[in-house]
Amino acid sequence: MFQEYLPKEIVLGEIYFPPLLIAFGVAYLAANFTMALIRRIGGWKYLYAPVLVELSLLVIYTVALSRYVFPA
Repeated sequence: MFQEYLPKEIVLGEIYFPPLLIAFGVAYLAANFTMALIRRIGGWKYLYAPVLVELSLLVIYTVALSRYVFPA
């Protein structure tokens, strides 16, 4: 009945990881890959604040992954 409200951890060996930590790690890699792709195609010069764009991508990817891939 209340199974959907129980917290779920990801277990590697005997170590428990919270889903948000795993989502953040994957989102960090995805944001770095996206920024590398933007640099490669030449879109870097059109960004006013590239650091803020990278941070925004990190937040967007983290929320999307934690919501749809690693639900808590």
